[in-house]
Amino acid sequence: MHKLSRRIVNENQVIVVENLNVKGMMQNHCLAKSIHQVGWGMFCTMLKYKAEMSGKIYQEVDRFFPSSKTCHVCLNQVGSLPLDVRFWTCENCFCKHDRDVNAAINLRDEGLRILTCQSPQVGKPAHGESGSSGTGDKACRPDISRSNRGRKKSTTALSAGQEAYTVRVGESLS
Repeated sequence: MHKLSRRIVNENQVIVVENLNVKGMMQNHCLAKSIHQVGWGMFCTMLKYKAEMSGKIYQEVDRFFPSSKTCHVCLNQVGSLPLDVRFWTCENCFCKHDRDVNAAINLRDEGLRILTCQSPQVGKPAHGESGSSGTGDKACRPDISRSNRGRKKSTTALSAGQEAYTVRVGESLS
């Protein structure tokens, strides 16, 4: 996990992850072993502190953002999408989607949207913004000190030309 998180931070300026309820997912006996083996919470913590130390941006998107069931082409949203459905076709534009690839694209776009909507001032919305990004989470900034109480949330602006890297549970990390 250390090598992979270091490589991701070194190769990207912006890292966007989905803020998942790992504790809640561990209570589902079908998912618990897979989540525990991957160490998703620890991996996100490593990404966050390494991004902070390197001056990179770490952005969490809220767990309730419908990344899997929104078509990244036309933004049409399906009503329900059970976990066993790995591929689906948009009813609006007939585009075929791999669930994880589609969600990764949507997470990247949402993370970049949150960052571009924010003012350069930490924690302040841009002029004319209501202050709600739709996700409730902010990006990481290296000049804000870390605490020992989990992944701290803060904000920063995104420069033009910066790339984002998204990771989802279930997606291959290699």
